[in-house]
Amino acid sequence: MAGRAAAAGLTDLVACVEADANALPADIVRGAFDVVLCHNLLQYVDDVRHTLAASLAPLRPGGLFSVMAINRHSAPLTAAVREMDLAAATAALDTDQSRTEMFDSALTLHTAEEITRHLSDLGCQDLRHYGIRTVCDYIVDDARKHDPAFYDDLERLELALTARHPYMHTARLFQLTARKHVA
Repeated sequence: MAGRAAAAGLTDLVACVEADANALPADIVRGAFDVVLCHNLLQYVDDVRHTLAASLAPLRPGGLFSVMAINRHSAPLTAAVREMDLAAATAALDTDQSRTEMFDSALTLHTAEEITRHLSDLGCQDLRHYGIRTVCDYIVDDARKHDPAFYDDLERLELALTARHPYMHTARLFQLTARKHVA
């Protein structure tokens, strides 16, 4: 992200920080950031509420917070449609545990509803829920996604579904945006 900011000539406007969300440097936790992204992290941490609170600390009051994570509601669909494993799909209905092949590690999957409750309890306001990769991840023919016309249609469909009920609840990822409470 820092490279993209530099390439766009935005280094005076964008500060990128790479750090352990649960052990942020003191100079970062001063409530001065306008936007904080907590993307693809929650499934790897043990204490989600603590991680969310720590991630909110650098955000100024009224600042925008974005959370993105693997959607637990998508696990049965992924197993059934992508992997054609109906037994695994049935098992996924009753667990929040999963594994990632890429990193060969255990995951704890969450729902947008669970994380929304945490964010509300932590004082966040104006919470919004979006579905990410609502259709794309369920299309088995990955080669087809490289066809520009097909991709354009897929992108149009994804954008149409992102905030539409019930599709945002079964998307592969959920995104929540919120504003930090203004005292």
